[in-house]
Amino acid sequence: MILKTLQRFKSPTGLSYVTLGQGPSLVLIHGVGLRLEAWVNQLETLSEKYTIYAVDMPGHGESDLMEGCLDIAGYTDAIADWIKSEVKVPVVIAGHSMGSMIALNFAIRFPELCSGVIALNSVYRRSSAAKKAVLERVKQIKSGIAVQNITGPVVRWFDHPVQGDDAIYADLCRQWLNQAPLDGYQQAYEIFCLNDGPEESHLHAVNLPVLLITGRDDPNSLPSMSQSMAEICPQGQSYIVENAKHMMPLTHSNEINPIMIDFASRCFNQSEDMSYE
Repeated sequence: MILKTLQRFKSPTGLSYVTLGQGPSLVLIHGVGLRLEAWVNQLETLSEKYTIYAVDMPGHGESDLMEGCLDIAGYTDAIADWIKSEVKVPVVIAGHSMGSMIALNFAIRFPELCSGVIALNSVYRRSSAAKKAVLERVKQIKSGIAVQNITGPVVRWFDHPVQGDDAIYADLCRQWLNQAPLDGYQQAYEIFCLNDGPEESHLHAVNLPVLLITGRDDPNSLPSMSQSMAEICPQGQSYIVENAKHMMPLTHSNEINPIMIDFASRCFNQSEDMSYE
């Protein structure tokens, strides 16, 4: 399957994005090696309720690379600058995988711009074995993009053999990984793998609604990770999608889209109520 590339706007800050719909603003950030089309199963549905901004992460899609970026905070700063420049109102921010790390960091560091967070398939305190595995993958990717850097993630992200629509989504992911700019992919993947989730004290301090969703069968973004972060956040909650792995926004959109819509609505309503206090 070849998915049509969506027509983008290019921000003066260097980020490319699409926007559609009307209503309160909901920002979508994809994961490493992908592009904003990874939200294809959310865009139309969510835009019926909200103004959707789906962004290419820095160094991905048509967004500029951030030279010398060393941590998640650098990506968050780029997103925050773009929101200030282009969106200009507080948003609910949703991220998948590394995008979820950026979304959580955004809520922690820019609460005045944030009405709530949806973190999909996030990581928190990897096991020693998982840390060893991701560091080995960092070494492989820093030496260049080889076949295993394309096929490996897809194997981890989907059940095998892939069947039905999952085969279509797996093929799309292969295409996106194949097309990913090498420098942007290498930079982001290293930062993603070296980041082990927010500090506990930072999660304690997030006084915003936080929803953490992951798949029951995701081997890297474990249910226990989302549940642990939800327990720490004062307004945190978790939701586990049964029979789902890492590419849950693609494979289980019928289940998660209504949850995202309901949560975002409650965030915006709470934000409006607070504005009258």
